[in-house]
Amino acid sequence: MSEEKVLIFDKVDKIIGKHEILNDVSFDLKKGEVVGIIGSNGSGKTTILRLASGLSYPSKGTITVNGKVIKPGMVGDLPSGVGILIESPTFMQHLTGFDNLHYLAKIQDKIHKEDIHTALRKVGLNPNDKKKVREYSLGMRQRLGIAQAIMENPSLILFDEPTNGLDEEGKKLFGEIINEYKKRGTGFLFVSHSREEIQKFCDRVFKIEDRTLMLHKNLRNWFIVLQNLEDVEKVLQLKPHSLISERHNGNPVIILPNEGKEEVDTFFQNLGIQYQLLKVE
Repeated sequence: MSEEKVLIFDKVDKIIGKHEILNDVSFDLKKGEVVGIIGSNGSGKTTILRLASGLSYPSKGTITVNGKVIKPGMVGDLPSGVGILIESPTFMQHLTGFDNLHYLAKIQDKIHKEDIHTALRKVGLNPNDKKKVREYSLGMRQRLGIAQAIMENPSLILFDEPTNGLDEEGKKLFGEIINEYKKRGTGFLFVSHSREEIQKFCDRVFKIEDRTLMLHKNLRNWFIVLQNLEDVEKVLQLKPHSLISERHNGNPVIILPNEGKEEVDTFFQNLGIQYQLLKVE
């Protein structure tokens, strides 16, 4: 994973009227990283996305997107290379899904019709479907919103409750999209009220408490490919709750349950063991 940062919040406050929404919020997001933010309704999660997208501006502090500081009132300083799905996606009801995306794509004129077709197929929608958006189910609208966010291949994608309304097939396709775009170096920022849902996809998770962010330990099962059985024995001695899984390309695989990413990296570095991350669940 690259250390290049696509998003930086530096001591950001947000005040609306007499109400302080965010206080001293600082975090960053690297290329190819998925960061999640959890919190109750009204805690300020969506405000963070609006700030990152340039739809709102900080009362104090700075926000940097793709190396440029967002500045209010300066069109040239609005963030570029950002895909956005904030709150419930809104589209023109009398148009098809493709026509909606084609209309939006003309704003920046960066992509062609085939790019839109590809994005629609990735989310499980037929680009040639003549059904109007007003006939779409909640899940189809959400898929179309995800397609809109990814179609221009942005370097940073902002998602608000991204799996809302998705069935199991939709969630599976969504996970495949995340994995594909992560490999390209795309950074993702998710917000959700559900820790269980969001941590399936995230490398780091923060929680909003008392108007600021705190790192929330993201516990997941890590499937690690090792080089030999001696390494497996070393891991089992130090991590007795680990499990042995099926081999991968002839190499042993071990599962480290309920671990955070930093703990996994540090554990193997301290042991001097070379390893390959197979998957995370």
